[in-house]
Amino acid sequence: LLYKPIDRVTRSTLVLHDLLKHTPADHPDYPLLQDALRISQNFLSSINEDIDPRRTAVTTPKGEVSQRGG
Repeated sequence: LLYKPIDRVTRSTLVLHDLLKHTPADHPDYPLLQDALRISQNFLSSINEDIDPRRTAVTTPKGEVSQRGG
């Protein structure tokens, strides 16, 4: 719970992916895991699409624009 919220979503997506990989297709929870994974992946994709490259640009003291990593 000490991770940033987006880190929790990313980790949860990875856990769902692993659970689905190790769950037999005939298991009653398999379709629910598929739906949960799809929802989580769509959420992460929407976050990536919403990131504006101009918001991550920072101005250096000399007035040059550089991109922040991360």
